[in-house]
Amino acid sequence: MKPRQLVLLVIVLALLAAVVTFAPLVAPNSAFGKKVTPRLGLDIQGGARVVLEADLSTLPKGQKWNDETRSSVLRTLDNRVNSNGVAEPVITPKGDTQFVVEIPAVKNEKDILDQLQKTAQLVFYYSQDWYTSEKNKLGRYAFEMSTDSSRESYEITDKTANKTFRDPFHILGALRELVDAGERAGAKPVALTAPLNTLGAFAGLQTVKIQESDLKTLAALGDELSQFNAFLAASRRELDGSDLAPGRARASFGNGTNAIVELEFNKKGQEKFATFTKAHTDEILMIYLDGRILMAPKINDPITDGRAQISPFPTLKDAKKLSDYLNGGALPVTLNIVQQQSLEATLGKDAVKSGLAAGVVALVLIGVFMIGIYRLPGFVAVCALLLYTLFTYAIFVLIPVTFTLPGIAGFILSVGMAVDANILIFERTKEELKAGKSLKVAITTGFQRAFSAIFDSNMCTAVTSFLLYQLGNGSVRGFALTLMIGVALSMFTAITVTRSFLLLLVGENKTVNLEAWGVNNLWRPHFKIISHRFRWYILSLAIIVPGVAFAFMGGFKQGIEFTGGSELTLKFAQPVTRAEIESAVSEAGFKEAAAQIAGDNTVLLRLPAEAGKKEMDVREAETLVEKLKAKFPSITKQGFERIGASISKELTQNAFSSITLSSLFIVLYLTFRFAIGGFKNGLKFGVAAIIAMLHDVAVLVGVFCFLGWFLNWKIDSLFLTAALTVVGFSVHDTIIIFDRIRENLQHRGEKADLGNLIDDSINETFARSLFTSGTVVLTLLALLIFGGSVIRPLNAALLVGILSGTYSSIFNAAPMVFDWQRRFGKKGQGLAEVKEGKESQSEPVPPTPPSDGGAPVEATERTGTWAQGPRPKRKP
Repeated sequence: MKPRQLVLLVIVLALLAAVVTFAPLVAPNSAFGKKVTPRLGLDIQGGARVVLEADLSTLPKGQKWNDETRSSVLRTLDNRVNSNGVAEPVITPKGDTQFVVEIPAVKNEKDILDQLQKTAQLVFYYSQDWYTSEKNKLGRYAFEMSTDSSRESYEITDKTANKTFRDPFHILGALRELVDAGERAGAKPVALTAPLNTLGAFAGLQTVKIQESDLKTLAALGDELSQFNAFLAASRRELDGSDLAPGRARASFGNGTNAIVELEFNKKGQEKFATFTKAHTDEILMIYLDGRILMAPKINDPITDGRAQISPFPTLKDAKKLSDYLNGGALPVTLNIVQQQSLEATLGKDAVKSGLAAGVVALVLIGVFMIGIYRLPGFVAVCALLLYTLFTYAIFVLIPVTFTLPGIAGFILSVGMAVDANILIFERTKEELKAGKSLKVAITTGFQRAFSAIFDSNMCTAVTSFLLYQLGNGSVRGFALTLMIGVALSMFTAITVTRSFLLLLVGENKTVNLEAWGVNNLWRPHFKIISHRFRWYILSLAIIVPGVAFAFMGGFKQGIEFTGGSELTLKFAQPVTRAEIESAVSEAGFKEAAAQIAGDNTVLLRLPAEAGKKEMDVREAETLVEKLKAKFPSITKQGFERIGASISKELTQNAFSSITLSSLFIVLYLTFRFAIGGFKNGLKFGVAAIIAMLHDVAVLVGVFCFLGWFLNWKIDSLFLTAALTVVGFSVHDTIIIFDRIRENLQHRGEKADLGNLIDDSINETFARSLFTSGTVVLTLLALLIFGGSVIRPLNAALLVGILSGTYSSIFNAAPMVFDWQRRFGKKGQGLAEVKEGKESQSEPVPPTPPSDGGAPVEATERTGTWAQGPRPKRKP
């Protein structure tokens, strides 16, 4: 597409994004305005807290209630909440059989809580006693189809007893109607007998309010449920949810107009399904889920492809609800709600305002920096960044992604990182202009030569994000998703928006105002990194080794999210604030307590286990309550229990697994992309990039161990987010330098001095590395100063990681390429000759005419794609 057409496309997309962004402000009461209202997190808006208790009597035969089963429940609860969007719930084990789920305030809260309780055990049942006209003409039970408010349903007729009954799902609905009518009429309580007292929300109830006129209907419902239970007990379980391929249920319209849910069996399930359908043609296989008959289709032919479908659904939304439900996984037990409360926001409005203020300051600083360094292109880049911000926010709202304060900080940080591609392109363009090329040619060439580095670095970041999303859950998946979106949009805004705007602005103008394009700001140092590389290696060790020492000394302190602790529920006569409670608890000797305000003046006090000690016991809890009574005389203890870690070992292991897999991908990807002279020569680039990444993580952990020892800083979910960000940034920065090394190798060939070549490559990209890190550092400094204390550890971790990533890319990764070639490389493999970069001097470059027909560039200037600007003089 031509630049004018691309600009028009960008304008249309910007208008659509603006509609999504400003609809809640312009038309807050409209259906669309409500739909695109941003979803705020627990820390900003508050939400709901429910305590779910496992009914161990519903455990399948032979299955034990142990740590593995509890982990399965936690994983399934997280999947179900996040199937409605990236909600970032807080899910914590409580005691032995309870689970605390905290979710942000959402419109479909009732539906989510209802989903959390169901087992989602999809079961395929069969019986020879089910009537079909072709094969089982003497069958006792006949299925009859009817239609309820949402989709087709089934009634079953017992031809022997001459009775018709429904499934538990519909019986429960009828029971709810009777009870609702009784409560509205103020009816007297009556006994709720078995089996009705096992249904859903009525499980365990002894009495319900029923009108006298509905007592016969109540008895009939009990008889109906007894008949269904006998019917189901006489059938045989052929397949269940464990036979399905995980996460492969999909909602679609199939080949017609009715919505369906397509299922895919795993290898074992495919074999069982094929064997069964071959042996039972013209018989019925019933699909049953959480007390409801979804389908009772007749098998017409053997099904050997391992696929099945559930149909029809009135809308695609209904079908998707079921597919998401199935993909969330099955619960091994039924969960019942034993407590439900509202939660206030954990952060005040001032904290949110300070976070947003920090974002505004950061954007202003980035804008001033870009315009000051790059002049006109910098102004265009600022416009592109504003569009990036608009597009990203609109996509986040449409997914939807939950906005927490750390999430907002991450969003602001992504804007700082999005400027990276623009800086790389502008530095390349300035080099072309310095070489004497015309404006339009310089812009086009600059974009072309920057593309490989942008593509390679973003590809590695995107794959890392994808693996984190696939293997992680909760906050890790939210981080990975936002990072993937950021990578895609930053490439779009840099490659499409910035390029189109610049070309449209330039037009056919051949006059170059070097000052307006910041060409006179082209700065290139003459550092000799290779000859002094061991100094940099020693400096890295000098930072990492003390960090390891502090880790062994107890500086690596895990927060309550990793370790678990105790939860003390307190009741107050008057409203209290979070700050008042935490201050009083701290004065009582518990420094790390975190208070959360619930409804009815209830406070949930979480106390982490101290290092080397067990969590608080009942006696210590009573002592704390007595101390608090000195300041709050009316306080009473409502409950006290141990709570587990909200960040499970499985989540941590999955995060490490995803980083390991992404590291393997990066090694292989860079090996093939940088394989000048063969696979072995390319391998050193991938290995060096991973070592530099591990260096950055080690530095970050070491610094936090140091802060943990002296300032008692804890490792929490925010630190995990920071570490993942550092992983992405480190490789991103390293690849830019490697790209220039690759380019210089291609132009200089085997006769070049590898030490000088790597030094030149580092010096040529030094400004870009410094400026990119500078924009991110400016953002982090704004967040550190104005963002509030809650996200200060997160921003401090990111600042350490970004500075380390820049350092390692320049002073560790590139020198390691040299040392690898020196140790393992051979001559004649398409690589430069290995020298220390002290004695040799590059061959002079003859004058080269620029491609647009301008004046030739003097021989004292390095031309082509691999070098611009004056050649550094080397000492003999």
